[in-house]
Amino acid sequence: MSNVIVVSNREPYEHSSVNGRLVCQRTDGGLVSALDPVLNRLGGTWVAWGSGAADPEVSCQFDGLPVPPDAPAYHLRRVWLEPAVVKSGGQGYANQVLWPLCHVTLDRVSYRKAFWAGYKALSRRFANTVLDELRKRPASVWVHDYHLGLLPALIKQQSPETTVCHFWHIPWPGPDVFRILPERRELLESLLASDCLTFQTSFCATAFVDCVKEFVDASVDLSKMVVLYRGHETRLTARAISVSFDMFSNLAKSAEVEDVMARAQRRLGVPRGVRIGLGVDRLDYTKGLMKRLWALRDFFDRYPQYRGTFTFLQVAIPTRNQVEVYRQYQDLIRMTVREINERFEGSQEEGSKGWKPIEYIEGRVTPHTLTAYYRMADLALVSSVYDGMNLVAKEYVASQVDETGVLILSHLAGVAEELKGALVVNPYDQEGMADSIARALAMPENERRERMQLMRDHLSRHDIYQWAERCLRDADIEVDLLQSVTG
Repeated sequence: MSNVIVVSNREPYEHSSVNGRLVCQRTDGGLVSALDPVLNRLGGTWVAWGSGAADPEVSCQFDGLPVPPDAPAYHLRRVWLEPAVVKSGGQGYANQVLWPLCHVTLDRVSYRKAFWAGYKALSRRFANTVLDELRKRPASVWVHDYHLGLLPALIKQQSPETTVCHFWHIPWPGPDVFRILPERRELLESLLASDCLTFQTSFCATAFVDCVKEFVDASVDLSKMVVLYRGHETRLTARAISVSFDMFSNLAKSAEVEDVMARAQRRLGVPRGVRIGLGVDRLDYTKGLMKRLWALRDFFDRYPQYRGTFTFLQVAIPTRNQVEVYRQYQDLIRMTVREINERFEGSQEEGSKGWKPIEYIEGRVTPHTLTAYYRMADLALVSSVYDGMNLVAKEYVASQVDETGVLILSHLAGVAEELKGALVVNPYDQEGMADSIARALAMPENERRERMQLMRDHLSRHDIYQWAERCLRDADIEVDLLQSVTG
């Protein structure tokens, strides 16, 4: 077991009750998809909110729960939060203030003073659990994301010798936006208690520096990207999060995924020559789902030859259903999909009976099913209006072992800086997105292979283990994650 404690709001595994028995499942989301393989190799402890409906029913959790359940490799230590703290601190301040603020969707910021009190209470609960782990044995602490922006200072106040690094997964706004936040100084001061603070892109790191200069009396050494505040140095770095390339690539070639592909292709009519486009997203307004649907409507209007021969498969994963704006967004997406399907279903060529322009799947899908969709998709479309990185794009590339798919990427997603083989689009230009879908479908096989090979080669050299090792070594935490499986 390593001497690293990973801390996040989202837990990697949750318990539910199915037919009277406890079932443990891995949770959804990019953070878990990225970090679970790292902890499986690194070991250590993952501290997270026990959000599962049946989590409290599991016995012997005080010293951590061995996970994954089928092959334990690390411990999960759960933080117990009262419903009022979850509502005000998590659903309120984190998801109705910080999330829209950092994604510069300012009309969706819903600020309440009580949210800040809840955010501080949530942070204290996490700090108490982390400090309890540190009392058992010394360790370095790796904090993740915007839910826990106050955690570095709370840990350092009680355990100043502990190395604390923080990875901020979502975008960081510039001073003109960040000044909207009443608690901007308190948040900046806490993050500057970290020994190393890492962002997805250099653009976000620079925006953070601009905020520090504007709102905090700190000294900044831009040549070294170091901030000196109240005698403490914080190193700023940019490291683009990745995925386990080998895990997705190997899974995509497995017999189980081949079987899922065959069944899915029969259901979608692929044997009759129907080609597949794919979107995989949480039902969040930052993912640009409405703009994607409008682009698809425009595509079928302007390129009628693809009616009956191209289907877009949209996997939509519900999120934050306790927040009204997300429930409204979910209803709007469902209604728009229905309208588009009704508009075009009867207009396809003869012999394509039963065709739908959009196959809409709402809910969780298994890793095998998701990887099958990635592999069989002729194109994948990421239309985020603002995204720190977007791991769906990388998962798609890692799963494209046949190397014939085309990736279409929003230029407002951080991943667009990395994957140079993608077709880059503006999510606000629906005609441009429609034209890019047509270009992807008409692209010669040799060009598709050349583009996909370029991206797969990049990901194989910049996978999740390299990312994690570099993040930790930036904070002088020595780990060895790049050893071979046998080594």
